Amino acid sequence: MAGGDERSMADTLYGVELRERSEVRTGSLVVIAGEAADVGTHVLVGEEVVLGRIPGGLELRDGRASRRHARVFVEDGTTFAEDLGSTNGTSLNGHRLERRTPLVDGDRIQIGSTVVKYTLVDETEAAWLDRMARLAGTDPLTGLHAKHRFDNLLEQALLAAGRSGAVVSVLMMDLDGVKAVNDTHGHRYGAALIAAVGQAIGRLLGGRGEACRFGGDEFCAYLPGQSVEAAASTAESIRGTVEAIRVEIDGIAVGATISIGVHRVGDEAAAAAVAAADHALYRAKAGGRNRVST
Repeated sequence: MAGGDERSMADTLYGVELRERSEVRTGSLVVIAGEAADVGTHVLVGEEVVLGRIPGGLELRDGRASRRHARVFVEDGTTFAEDLGSTNGTSLNGHRLERRTPLVDGDRIQIGSTVVKYTLVDETEAAWLDRMARLAGTDPLTGLHAKHRFDNLLEQALLAAGRSGAVVSVLMMDLDGVKAVNDTHGHRYGAALIAAVGQAIGRLLGGRGEACRFGGDEFCAYLPGQSVEAAASTAESIRGTVEAIRVEIDGIAVGATISIGVHRVGDEAAAAAVAAADHALYRAKAGGRNRVST
């Protein structure tokens, strides 16, 4: 066979392989309506996905969702939806889901005000949905929650704490000296510093709380179950970590410190809790910066 024919055959086989791969489609669940923290969330079905307030499946923050509300599962090559004896019931395409029911591409599952769309996707589409979910809920510079998603998470955390009597503390944080870095070296140094600090905050919290980039060089976090004393200790760990950070670009190293305000939430709403933490931050700034204030 001539060289050109061999290349042509290889190209044809490669094209067939790509088509075959693109034709392999998997069930996917995407939240298209509901709580802001949930919209855009995407999971592949695999063998089974549990929908509800319990982590580990498709976690929903809808107040009408039970812990294990419903499930989507595959049996003998067919994908089914099934209510799990939930308190408020599950709807499929506007009708009460009374028994396990096969799903087809485009079906909509409703739990409370949450709408989850079932679609069949190939690898490329699944990767795109994952990317869209990250963009919708993540600050691209720091990898922390986007503010709108954080705001909703905080509201839900305070509602849960109100029901259980648990404590929640809020931190407001502001970097000291980023303006000077920007003025001296340029904004890419300031942006790199903000990114490094945000990533460090995310690592330090490590599942003990949630954080967002509040705007510019400000950050906000909430800590479920932490008293003001425990939250102040966590804040001090953040302060010390940030003080040690150095970012180097083209042989020039820059750093900053951070001032932090801590507030233990009472019975106030999320916005009032953040405002109270912001007042504590102001006290930290007024007291000389690079410190924690309650």
